[in-house]
Amino acid sequence: MNKSLLERLLDYYHIDYETYLSLNKDVSLVSFRDGHEFDDIESAVKLVKDVIAKKGKIIIYGDYDCDGVMGTSILVKMFEYLDVVVDYYLPNRYLDGYGLNLEHAKEYVKAKYDLVITVDNGITAFEPIKLLHDNGIKVLVLDHHQALEELPLADAICHPIVSHFGETSSSGAFTAFIYSISLLGRVDKYLALLATISVISDMMPLLDYNRSLLRAMFKEYKVGEFMAVDLLADHETLNETVIGMKIAPRINSIGRLVEDSSINQIVRFLVSDDKEFILNYYSYIVDMNEERKNISKIDINYLDLDLDDAAVIIKGEYKEGIIGLIANSIMIKYHKPVVVFATALDGSLKGSARAPEGYDLVEIFQEVSEFLLTSGGHSNAAGCSISSNDFEAFRKKFIEVVSKKEVKKVEHEYIEIKMNELSFENLELINSFSPFGENWPAPIFRLRHIKVDTLMYSRDHKHIVTSLGNKLKLVFFSYPESELANKSFIDIIGTVSEKSFKGSSYLEFSGKEFIDCDF
Repeated sequence: MNKSLLERLLDYYHIDYETYLSLNKDVSLVSFRDGHEFDDIESAVKLVKDVIAKKGKIIIYGDYDCDGVMGTSILVKMFEYLDVVVDYYLPNRYLDGYGLNLEHAKEYVKAKYDLVITVDNGITAFEPIKLLHDNGIKVLVLDHHQALEELPLADAICHPIVSHFGETSSSGAFTAFIYSISLLGRVDKYLALLATISVISDMMPLLDYNRSLLRAMFKEYKVGEFMAVDLLADHETLNETVIGMKIAPRINSIGRLVEDSSINQIVRFLVSDDKEFILNYYSYIVDMNEERKNISKIDINYLDLDLDDAAVIIKGEYKEGIIGLIANSIMIKYHKPVVVFATALDGSLKGSARAPEGYDLVEIFQEVSEFLLTSGGHSNAAGCSISSNDFEAFRKKFIEVVSKKEVKKVEHEYIEIKMNELSFENLELINSFSPFGENWPAPIFRLRHIKVDTLMYSRDHKHIVTSLGNKLKLVFFSYPESELANKSFIDIIGTVSEKSFKGSSYLEFSGKEFIDCDF
């Protein structure tokens, strides 16, 4: 290990020093997009300005997840800056499902809207948008989901890829924020903050302008500027961890649990200046998030699972909004592909699927497509719906397909690091590669040759908690002392971060796995 830590970090991220310097160049909320713009943005702006000039009736149609909530709030606030009153609607996952549907399109025709703006949806809403178009209603689509070869009959579309903003996908709220810059003629810090939250919540790749937006916001944001977000963040310094662990789950808990149109109050929470309402609604959000945690704490040890099968396929009286959390818990514990189904209002079964690395759910779904009413997602997280009558047939075929799959071995990279290199100075170097997230993960380190009999444990002997001196602690949660019986030396693979306790800061090496050593 003759290379410096910086050289090892450069190797880990497969970049050279010049690229590293460019990743750390000074950015601001004015300069972060580096000249990127949507195709034909002038027409998209003119479309809205013309409706405003004619005092037309406008409604925004968003989505129930954090990205959709942020995107809708960005647009509502944008119009508020222009002194334009607009209507907005966040669909309910239980009543409306995802995206603009025909029923709502018909309502908007009857209500004589002049403009419908979809945000975080719309790029595949062919029938609803055609109905609006045929009835003389203008449509602006602000979306980021994968587009088909054919595009809907919208009057204007802004989409990171379709509109050639750049080669990196971004969120629906990011799309709305970029649009707001052109309509307002300025960059608004609060709208940028909401877009920043969405980039993390929707797990967008932290590359290019996504990364630059986060770096600019984390540099420029001061705790105390915006009451609603400060509350969601527990008044902590804004970073990717605070967004991912505190803000996004709290926002998403509303969409997961609320079963009526009161979900729309969360937009008011984000755009209102009414401090009493913000405080009251924040208490409601906290309560809903605790309920979400409690509901998803199903003791999977008591579920009726056939662990001899290659995959776990179950259904139960679960809320649709939390089946993904249940599926993820089962997948982590048993390391198998999992699909958890809940009964939808129409009697069909809606499923959420999770799979360990090495599996491809999209590929598996293609091989069981005969049973699927709908499907979509990614390699390791996806969703589907099937007829309730097809559950057993689907279960049998899914397990059969998985059992024949060759699991692709995923080789993880890590950085060799010595104990004496774990310092605050080196943590600052490590963090110069941040923000960390999708497509740009936090670095994984390997501490070699740790003597097992020097490790200390928690009182219940279930966790490694060892002080290494010099404000350095080694922790390895959920790894009981019994797991390391009869072992002499191990390598520990994990991450490094700064922690604080009673006002004092220390470094923590958090173990993720260990490798038995033969010496």
